[in-house]
Amino acid sequence: MPSKQSKILILGFGTVGQGFFDLFTKKRESLGLNDVTISEIVDMKYGHIVNPKPDVIGEIATGKTFPPKDVISTIKESDADIVCEFTWLDLKTAEPAYSHVKTALELGKHVITTNKGPSALKYKELTELAKRKGVKFLMKGTVMAGTPSFNLLDLLPGAEVKSVRGIMNGTTNYILTSMEQGKDFSTALKEAQELGYAEADPTNDVDGFDTASKITIISHILGWNHEFKNLEIKGIRKVTPEQAKEKTKLIAYADRSTAYVRPTKLSKEDILSGVSGVMNAIEIDTDTLGKIYAMGPGAGRTQTAQAALTDLMRIVRSTTH
Repeated sequence: MPSKQSKILILGFGTVGQGFFDLFTKKRESLGLNDVTISEIVDMKYGHIVNPKPDVIGEIATGKTFPPKDVISTIKESDADIVCEFTWLDLKTAEPAYSHVKTALELGKHVITTNKGPSALKYKELTELAKRKGVKFLMKGTVMAGTPSFNLLDLLPGAEVKSVRGIMNGTTNYILTSMEQGKDFSTALKEAQELGYAEADPTNDVDGFDTASKITIISHILGWNHEFKNLEIKGIRKVTPEQAKEKTKLIAYADRSTAYVRPTKLSKEDILSGVSGVMNAIEIDTDTLGKIYAMGPGAGRTQTAQAALTDLMRIVRSTTH
């Protein structure tokens, strides 16, 4: 499909990086990506891997490591034209991902990221930089992983979005679903941690910051430009089992004038009230179709990798026309 050979540099080879490598390797031929290769991987733990073999995940699982290399230096010296940024999240400074993304864009490389930090906190700066350099800065994986969300609008030319509302954090939705069954918050949180749905430090999830970053990104994409620091953000720590039984969900909402995240009691007729467990869902209210919905996984190794693969296909198609 591509008109020229494209090379990918992966930054961060944890759950998402390995998931993307695995999915790309499996789907490459069926997607017509034979002229696209993953030429380099750099990771703080595993080192700098040049021309990784198909079984590289198995190699590092045995304890094999590669020579260490500074990430910024790797970006500058790499001949890859696509950089996939999969490092850890910091919603205070967006680092180190912000510096990675900015460096890659300044060098005229396309960037795909699943990291909400740069997308939520530095969106305007980075999108303007990408535009000046004639490259793409894509971030589907920051909202609802591979499940269609804001990218549904690519299928609706001319549709004006009036508002967006959704359940955008699987961890909190799982906790509230457990509380709906009678468990208190601390018991439900502990269960979510044991199952791997919640981090050891669950602050970003239960206090609403993760959800807020996602609705901020959506608002930027739609041109509403609500800033993360100005959002009203309330988490679920004070929700009671009784409120959970009454279909209280952690709802993200944005329209042109306002954006917030807060626990909200939903009517039983509300489609979002039936979204349970770790599932995510989004409602987009448009002037042409009214309300449209998408529901699916909002996190996970393969699910987030699917989002990065979706973005990769956008880049590949744009370079062939």
